[in-house]
Amino acid sequence: MVEKDLIQDKSHMPTYDEIDQYINLPAQELWRQINHFVQDRYKASPKTMYSTCCAKPGWNIKYQKSGKSLCTLYPEKDSFTALVVVTLDLRPVIEALYEEFTEEIAATIRRAKPFNGTLWLMLKVEDEGALKDVKQLLLLKQETQRKAAPKAEPVI
Repeated sequence: MVEKDLIQDKSHMPTYDEIDQYINLPAQELWRQINHFVQDRYKASPKTMYSTCCAKPGWNIKYQKSGKSLCTLYPEKDSFTALVVVTLDLRPVIEALYEEFTEEIAATIRRAKPFNGTLWLMLKVEDEGALKDVKQLLLLKQETQRKAAPKAEPVI
């Protein structure tokens, strides 16, 4: 009998720890780093979700802050993919940083097609360089959202 893949088996919602154990070293350490980064930096809790999306079906970890998506992490055996959705107004800032990104991440960003005023960046994380790039994009996204947030009116 063939054992079902934990991430593809829709009939069993894996725990956060089961997903962590699903990923092999050294990718498991990168997975832990990005999860700790998002949880610590944004005070966001992981939500296990099942995606039927044709681009990346299976169980994933989604992070949201104030009802807005921060990122979605798709576990794989020897890596993971981080989905970071950024608004098009952030594109010039990201393009100015191409030299700082790993070649693979920069290429993925260049290939991204605009969709409803956003770029959906599916970023493969297999090493520390790609992890650093994903963190940088999350920080840029946070900075842009903070600037775009409406200022509260003073109470008189």
